[in-house]
Amino acid sequence: MSNLKRDLKIIRLMLSEERRLNSAVIGQAQFLMFPVLILFMSLVIAISSKQLLRTMAMDQVYVILHSIILIYGLGIGGFALFGERMAERRVGEVSMLLETPAIQPVSFKEVFFSFYVKDIIYYILYSILPLVGGVALSMPLTGFQATSVLFLLLTITTSFLFGISMSFLLSSMYVRWKAVFGAIVVALLAFFAGSYLTGAYEATAFIPPMALQRTGDPIYLLISVVLILLFSAVAISTIKIKMGKRSEKFKESMLPTAEKFKFARSYSTLMAKDWIDLVRSRTLFPVVGAYIGPLAFLAVIFWFLGDVMRFPLHFNLIFYAGMIGFFGVSIYGWLNLLDTTAFLQVLPVKVTQLVRTKLMLFTMIAVAASTAFLIVLSLLQSEVSMLWVSLLVAYSTTFYTVVFTALLTGLRTNSYLFAPKTLGKFAAAVIPPLIALTILSLDYSNSPAMSAAVILAISGVLALAAFLMYRRIETRWGRESFTF
Repeated sequence: MSNLKRDLKIIRLMLSEERRLNSAVIGQAQFLMFPVLILFMSLVIAISSKQLLRTMAMDQVYVILHSIILIYGLGIGGFALFGERMAERRVGEVSMLLETPAIQPVSFKEVFFSFYVKDIIYYILYSILPLVGGVALSMPLTGFQATSVLFLLLTITTSFLFGISMSFLLSSMYVRWKAVFGAIVVALLAFFAGSYLTGAYEATAFIPPMALQRTGDPIYLLISVVLILLFSAVAISTIKIKMGKRSEKFKESMLPTAEKFKFARSYSTLMAKDWIDLVRSRTLFPVVGAYIGPLAFLAVIFWFLGDVMRFPLHFNLIFYAGMIGFFGVSIYGWLNLLDTTAFLQVLPVKVTQLVRTKLMLFTMIAVAASTAFLIVLSLLQSEVSMLWVSLLVAYSTTFYTVVFTALLTGLRTNSYLFAPKTLGKFAAAVIPPLIALTILSLDYSNSPAMSAAVILAISGVLALAAFLMYRRIETRWGRESFTF
């Protein structure tokens, strides 16, 4: 069998594996509902585009859309950061195709290339096509031309591929040569800072997919394709590979750690165990990064659009405080991935005990990270006067969102949350208060006293709801098993 045929077969098998894995966890219908949801949201936004374009130029809409897609690609492209671990990727006791090089005469780079292509195909089918599909379905109502919709598909696909390939390259540089990675990051920051400080050039004009959308010049398509292929080839060729199991020895620390968590009383031992897992697996930084990272990116994007691109955008500290609660779900999801829990089935431990343990550990991490983030941002935006309100909003929305997530999903957040019924309940409970807080944050400068009073009232209701839901965890998960 030729290498090309073998690679195509591996890609096809990996796509089947991805579909079967997700379908087995959340069900076939639920698995297919996520792109349907994107399709529907895109259709609604496209239908309302006439109202949107009354206040914002089409060029600004293109810049914002491509910025979001570019960040989306950057967010999922860091494969090389966990390249060493992915050869041992497992779901329970089920081996994945990425482990094939350990038992078959095929190179890890070849299999990883197939995995990279598989993920590109998967995300395009699962998110990019439904996004453009919603716009296409709106054509009879909006009057969009078929050629414009096809061109939009081309450009945002190019933006996605540009983002994912660049992220893959940067992560590979970080693993192999941290100094080179640092130099590239500094150069990029200097480039955008130069655009902002001097105004001598427009930064987005140098991002080929955005330039392609705004000018229609095919030269930018050619440049984009060349850069995407170059980034991907360099990343694949330089990815760090280490086959086989890795073991490390650690000094016994269970009893001293449990003593530090004695304030948790009967949960101190389980908290100590989870904390040790978090530290020894070197997951603490990624967990905090998954929490604060999206908010930091959001702040940078809004700064870029507002100060560099001169769009009339400014979101105050209270806005970010409300968003913190939503992103808190990522920490709880990470904590549920630290270790398998099947072994606890034979120990005198209940699912509800572990759920509450993870909520306590989450509280420690979230309070520290969100407080530090808001303090720094309040200084950067000169909004220290809003800090006390923002902290109350952050704490209440965080506890409300995550306790509700725990009540809905227990220890299987990363599987159950994306079932349509569960996701619908989550959206119905979380989105309305988030919208209310966002609107009030935008109006805060006009009437601080009134806005603060309403914000505090909403925060109080959310805190009370979180307390009541916390008490219901025992009823919901008290008889649940640790095993599927």
